[in-house]
Amino acid sequence: MRGLAQVVEVGPGDKKLTAEEAPVRAEEKPGGSSARPPLEALAALQCQLRAESARGHRVYLGVKLASAERRKPILERRRSIIQCIPGFWAKAIRNHPQISDIISEQDEDMLEYLVTLEVRELGGPKYRCRLMFFFRSNPYFLNEVIIKEYRLSLAGYRATRSTVVHWFWDYERGAPSRRLDTTSVNLFNWLSEHSLPGSGKIAELISEDLWPSPLRHYLRGTKAPVEGAQTGPVVAEEPVG
Repeated sequence: MRGLAQVVEVGPGDKKLTAEEAPVRAEEKPGGSSARPPLEALAALQCQLRAESARGHRVYLGVKLASAERRKPILERRRSIIQCIPGFWAKAIRNHPQISDIISEQDEDMLEYLVTLEVRELGGPKYRCRLMFFFRSNPYFLNEVIIKEYRLSLAGYRATRSTVVHWFWDYERGAPSRRLDTTSVNLFNWLSEHSLPGSGKIAELISEDLWPSPLRHYLRGTKAPVEGAQTGPVVAEEPVG
């Protein structure tokens, strides 16, 4: 009769299904003849997971940039205070438990000329993180500032830009002790090499750990006050990030 859906018999004792319902029910049965092959079903779910991860990553970057904007006034005040502490960033870098592992003797000397460190989070089509190292006049290179820029993706930090370092020995015959050792992974090889192995991990440590909480690393290894000495209240540092 017109107006009635076609009915399909599915077996003795089973209720009758419409033609529209029958294929759906057959596919729902695990191992049924109409079920999607397991590998194909798994691949489809994996695509959904990748899409959801990408969506979550975009939300995370949006929150991260908004937080960076709110932190600007606090960071300005922090910058003013740090300027009154000679060698603050050099000591914080030396004391960082992971970064200290790659610091060479030559790095130790060059860090003496580090004036300040800045990390800026940039928006745009792709989230970028810019690390800027400011130096005073030194016997190693001409640059007053060295910039490393990274793009943050699901795979981590990937280098996109790096300042060309103008070493003095490129222009004049320098003492051998001042020549950069390019055979090992160290801090200043990282500064001068765009594609040094582990470059993204070093950038992540600076951006995500050192920059938000430099005081924690600056004070690392500081001897405890002598018992009975007059001391002020101990205030725990809260990360800026």
